[in-house]
Amino acid sequence: MTSPRIKIGDRYGPFEGRIDHDGVLAYALATDDPNPVYATGTAVPPLFTVSLILPGYMQAQMASVEPGAIEGVRGGVHAEHDLWLHRPLQPGADVTWEVTPSCAQPTRAGVLVAQHIVISDARGPVIEHFWTTLFMGGSITEPLGTPLVEHTFPELAREHVVGTHRFAIARDQAFRYAGASGDRAPMHVDDEAARRAGFPSKFMQGMCSFAMCSGAVVKLAADGDPDRLRRLACRFSAPTFPGNDLDVTVYDAGPSGEGERSFAFEATAGDAAVIKHGRAVFAA
Repeated sequence: MTSPRIKIGDRYGPFEGRIDHDGVLAYALATDDPNPVYATGTAVPPLFTVSLILPGYMQAQMASVEPGAIEGVRGGVHAEHDLWLHRPLQPGADVTWEVTPSCAQPTRAGVLVAQHIVISDARGPVIEHFWTTLFMGGSITEPLGTPLVEHTFPELAREHVVGTHRFAIARDQAFRYAGASGDRAPMHVDDEAARRAGFPSKFMQGMCSFAMCSGAVVKLAADGDPDRLRRLACRFSAPTFPGNDLDVTVYDAGPSGEGERSFAFEATAGDAAVIKHGRAVFAA
């Protein structure tokens, strides 16, 4: 009998979908994106494809981490997300995607497992997601696969503030995001489910907070041009509750490769830092 394992390198898919014009607009509205370009049908919010890949991610996550492969697990949370954009995605495009578990890294808090999701259009790969889950309290004997690319906040960037954008989190924000993204996890749409999990009330999806950050970063660091974005990464730190303001602050982190510039960002809501170690890279 073989021991349970984490199936690094296995592939799930291909899955198929379309960049629907109305879906694009719904996602932008659900995340209060300040950029009017999405209503014109000429651009796609950076994180819109989350609404397509969520079921494939969940399928791969369930199948690739066999029961018992990670010992001592108390639960799982979306810990980090890293998005790489090779070129602009066009509204109306037909796309396919595959999901591959790419790494498992032991940490003091548990085990990070990343699913690498590659989205392609007729011209080839266009967007890559590294969707990382923390298996809290878990342990494995050694790291597996290719390590994640770091995006630790560069402290020197704090001297170069670009600006702050504030979002007012509405009471129905999580419901709007659930409709646009398909993420209807009970803790986000039901107070009692959230309380059973140890939270005071329902709270917003982490990817909704991250999508709001993307809108703020594009506005403040790229003059509202989402097609210049090449990378967007963050670490989820705390939940965002309705009724709070979400403040996204962007910092200039200097050149990042040939013809690119890096920016760091953080987001706070109430007294909590909800997004940490944010990184965005833009083409010049």
